[in-house]
Amino acid sequence: MRILVTGASGFIGRHAALRLAAKGHRVVATGRDHSRLRGLDISTAVIAADLTSDPLMPLLNDCEAVVHCAALSAPWGRAEDFQRANVDATRRLALAARKAGVVRFIHIGSPSIYFRFADQYEVKEAFTPPKRWITHYARSKWESEETLRSLHGRVPHALILRPRAVFGEGDQAILPRLLAMAAGGRFPLIGGGNALIDITHIDNVVDAIELALQADGLPHGRAYNITNGNPIRAGELMSKVFDALNMTVRWVRLPRKLALTAAGLAELIARIRPGCPEPRLTRYGVGVIGYSQTLDISAARNELGYEPGISIDAGIRRFADYWRGISCGRMEASEHART
Repeated sequence: MRILVTGASGFIGRHAALRLAAKGHRVVATGRDHSRLRGLDISTAVIAADLTSDPLMPLLNDCEAVVHCAALSAPWGRAEDFQRANVDATRRLALAARKAGVVRFIHIGSPSIYFRFADQYEVKEAFTPPKRWITHYARSKWESEETLRSLHGRVPHALILRPRAVFGEGDQAILPRLLAMAAGGRFPLIGGGNALIDITHIDNVVDAIELALQADGLPHGRAYNITNGNPIRAGELMSKVFDALNMTVRWVRLPRKLALTAAGLAELIARIRPGCPEPRLTRYGVGVIGYSQTLDISAARNELGYEPGISIDAGIRRFADYWRGISCGRMEASEHART
């Protein structure tokens, strides 16, 4: 197929574009970061574009499918920015895809919509939105899904994947954020590190994308949880990461309530500072590693044929090799700059 992959200058989109191109698909890769797009070695087309404002038909010319990975993904930011990047851009792309004759539309959603300050186990895809959202990001990702569903009959057949805590080579969010917290040699062990959480290696996410592109006979707008299928305690996960990187880190035990209070204070201070910068600690960040959340992936297994191929341990080893490589690169660049 000829496939448009959005967000190809980001983490999931980049891996999807490279895999699909390697499998022989004619990939049109687009994203906003010109420098990261230049590093994509695919044979079809690499086009820098902003989905909220640039013409979309040149991207969609002759495409049979869209893999929509582009999103503003952060636990902090302005509501209007998330609305524009995640909801309005999705609607604009979906309508343009229909006009271009695209048949399949794979949308990368987010399990952040499920987040609550409570332990949750085996969460299924059926979802009722809360009266009050924890983050603008979660709200916008749910509304992007609902936008596609509301356009049923006017857009290509859409399926939605909700991959949980995606990590791997090129990750700039999940493990790097946690490693930044440990940079001083200490790491907050919230709630004793006992929260049971799901994570997903990037290769498993791309496997799910490939399966969704091939799937037939599924209802428009159907959503699927995607994880490694093997929940792990937060403390055990970080121990594995630190061991793989030969890091010596001292645990600082924090009760959940105390951590949430500290994060709430940090958010309050951030809101009154010029520019409202993201605090190092947010309530959402505390909640993600402080409360259990596991997802039921039986629908993906039964209807898409999804089965995680890369284990958590193998994924951490791969990430550690990648992280050491870029760390060495930064050190060499810094040394070169000094000389």
